Amino acid sequence: MKSLFQITGFIGLLSLSCLPAHATSLKQHSVIKDSTITLGDIFYDLPRDADRVLGTAPHPGQEMVLNARTLLRIALALDLSWRPSSDTDHIVLRREASIVSYEQISEAIHTALYDEGVNGKYDLEIPERFHQIVLPADMPAQVEITRFSIDADRENFQATMAAPSAQNPVQHIMISGRVSPVIQVPVLVQNLQSGYIITKNDIEYISIKEREFTKDMVVDADALIGMTARRVVLADRPIRKSDLIAPQVVERGAIINLSLANSIM
Repeated sequence: MKSLFQITGFIGLLSLSCLPAHATSLKQHSVIKDSTITLGDIFYDLPRDADRVLGTAPHPGQEMVLNARTLLRIALALDLSWRPSSDTDHIVLRREASIVSYEQISEAIHTALYDEGVNGKYDLEIPERFHQIVLPADMPAQVEITRFSIDADRENFQATMAAPSAQNPVQHIMISGRVSPVIQVPVLVQNLQSGYIITKNDIEYISIKEREFTKDMVVDADALIGMTARRVVLADRPIRKSDLIAPQVVERGAIINLSLANSIM
């Protein structure tokens, strides 16, 4: 039997005056657990057929919108008392899902990297489309790596992942990503103007990718203390040695007093 969503042709919106006192009412949002949409997913207070299947539900985690025209077709076809109040009436149907999070995916990859001997501090770069895995609602939010490899430079990896498990691979995906070693460098907690002398309270550390490090960057906080900026230095950014100068004891152009003492007896 064809889905009621496939009914074609224009049917004009009918007036609310034909509604009985206790009319069936429209839900605005509905969360669907199964793979099909029923009449009860769309309307409240149905006199009958709440379990009647109307069509296929959206994929887990996705949404479907039924507009006033589609809803009217359904109501007329099934002889329901509901009519749209305007052409803006609609319902949002969302398929319930079990979500494997980015944290779970990255944790599994970190474990696989450790097993391959990759240690130290690094950033894990995973394409955004693999930041979550969507499963049907009745599945546990779990993932398992079934195959893992890393190149000779220990920078690029490939992981084949099964969700929720290798024994039950409802989702089977291959992820390619990158391992980026990081180092810690000192930065300023606030913008620094020339003339202000840096103290240890002005300094914190951030991590940057090792490939972004240049030889003129300051890596030791002690090298900052007691220095001042040659020009404005921005907060939370790596500092270059050329950005700093020793503070001047006497400003250029300033008038000073000199005192001479003659030690000849």
